[in-house]
Amino acid sequence: MTAVHVGRQPVYDRSLQVVGYELLFRPEGPADTGAERALVAAAYPGTDPADAATTRVIVSTFTEFGLERLVGRRRAFVNVTRAFIVGTLPVPFAADSAVLELQPSILADDEALHGVKRLADQGYALALDDWRGEPERAPLLPFCRFVKIDIAHTSPEDLPRLVRELRADADVQLIAESVEKLSDMERCHELGFEHFQGRFLLRPDVVTARTVSPSELSSLQLLAKLADPEIDLADIEAVVRTDVGLNYRVLRAANAAASGPARRIESIRDALVLLGMQTLRSWMLLMVLASGKPDEEKLRTAMTRARACEILAGRVGGTRPESAFIVGLLSSLDMLLGLSMDVVVERLPLAADLHLALAHKQGRLGKILDAVLAQEASDERRIATLADALPVDVTELSRAYLAAVTWSNQTCDEVLPAA
Repeated sequence: MTAVHVGRQPVYDRSLQVVGYELLFRPEGPADTGAERALVAAAYPGTDPADAATTRVIVSTFTEFGLERLVGRRRAFVNVTRAFIVGTLPVPFAADSAVLELQPSILADDEALHGVKRLADQGYALALDDWRGEPERAPLLPFCRFVKIDIAHTSPEDLPRLVRELRADADVQLIAESVEKLSDMERCHELGFEHFQGRFLLRPDVVTARTVSPSELSSLQLLAKLADPEIDLADIEAVVRTDVGLNYRVLRAANAAASGPARRIESIRDALVLLGMQTLRSWMLLMVLASGKPDEEKLRTAMTRARACEILAGRVGGTRPESAFIVGLLSSLDMLLGLSMDVVVERLPLAADLHLALAHKQGRLGKILDAVLAQEASDERRIATLADALPVDVTELSRAYLAAVTWSNQTCDEVLPAA
């Protein structure tokens, strides 16, 4: 089977709520060899040899992982090859679960037009990707619900013109790609884009640092204690007792974790014993932040990051998986609470290896965190470099991240209230 690398990038609406994820599928390794292409061509006759390997990756990935495991309750935006559009291959997911992105290589010939009309009639939402106003692609517009414009590769003069032309000639929603800084977001918002993608939205490049409230400090102290493999249950209980919100959420987590006949919980200690250290670490970020009504998608991203670090640490060795989980959690606090990393490492009595990882991305924990961050950003060059440094196979890193995505979605769906 072709090795697979899968990345996710959130798609936000104008109120900065996540409406879906773009899924990025790329073959790794010798997927473009003649032998590999021959195998793919035999399995999927009629596919273009140039994208046959990608087609195989999409099919095998959905067969193995399933769409819901990757995006939870959100809609997926999926780049599809011509073979899916013209009907050589069946689209492997339901019409209401995904937006099919038509790449620039798919031109508006008769076969493609017939294919997009058929898919639109079946209820699939279509998106025209990387639109630059090309006449040879324009006949596809009436069948598309979304149009994506890469603002990093569109001149400031052309961007308003493209928006005006689309508003005049097509009934579509516009998605701004490559929103990398605040000025990008502001301009696209003013131009009337309905949706936005880019690193600025998930990981703001400017974070306003603020002081830590008493309740936040107790939560951070608890996270730091959980990173200590010699932690005593009495120490954890002492911190939880000081925060009413944590009391409630620990009890709620214990109820959700209980199986079989109802077990009576008479104290916070009973709840902590029932949860166990591993589960408690896993749920703690949710318990800490739920009272502050955080951005749910950032919360899911943080949980994914922590779990991916934990899984990867278990596979590469050299450090405790539970410490890697905590490093992943703490690395997300700038995104979740607006706390600079300087504040995090200053306020917490962290072990030297955790401090080194968070402050400088150094040491084995630092390399694990850096590799997970590269996977999160779908930065292929960094992924390959960091995988070699650990060392770990690139495909193994991708699979660890996918497993973390599944775990994060399941955990958050159990604890967070339904939207």
